[in-house]
Amino acid sequence: MSRKPRTATERFEQLKRDQEAYRRISLVRRSHPRFRRDLRVIPHVFLLAGHTRMAPLEHPLEAVRVALAGKAIWTLDTATRLVTGSGFLTSADLMGYLTADSLAQAVVSGLVAQPQLSGLSLTPLYKRPPMLIAHVTAELPAAVDLPSGDRVVPWNLLIRDLFGTLGWRPDLLTKLEASQPSWPSLKPAPGCRSAGG
Repeated sequence: MSRKPRTATERFEQLKRDQEAYRRISLVRRSHPRFRRDLRVIPHVFLLAGHTRMAPLEHPLEAVRVALAGKAIWTLDTATRLVTGSGFLTSADLMGYLTADSLAQAVVSGLVAQPQLSGLSLTPLYKRPPMLIAHVTAELPAAVDLPSGDRVVPWNLLIRDLFGTLGWRPDLLTKLEASQPSWPSLKPAPGCRSAGG
């Protein structure tokens, strides 16, 4: 039995219903006591409470990324987009590790607005402009250089950040594993610890 094709209006209404359902599910999941308990078990490194800041971009995303090249070590969706050309998240955010000085300089130079403490999820509950989501640390993790001048985390740290922020996602892991050969060919950045360190 063939179903009558839906009109554009019907498809749009279903999209709105689906987004609202996803928002409600996400709110329930994050408010459940088990979510906080699981964060103590999973190595929730990138979004570690007290270390992660979120700042609205004051310039186009690509301009901010280029300005932070060499200072930020990109991870998660940002690193994946830079290495493979495609990401896995719907939000167009910049995600990376920065020192406190580099983040402060980005604010002073007008690249981003004043940072706020980040939430415990990379998935926004509402449509918002792109943000810089930065894990602020005194010691940056191991990094590899890209020809563009950007620096990204090595493969093992990318997977650690994926599990720590999004949980066990075999669908994303399968997609990312197809791109794994791209990561080992990258040379460690000068002065950085090795990928295993």
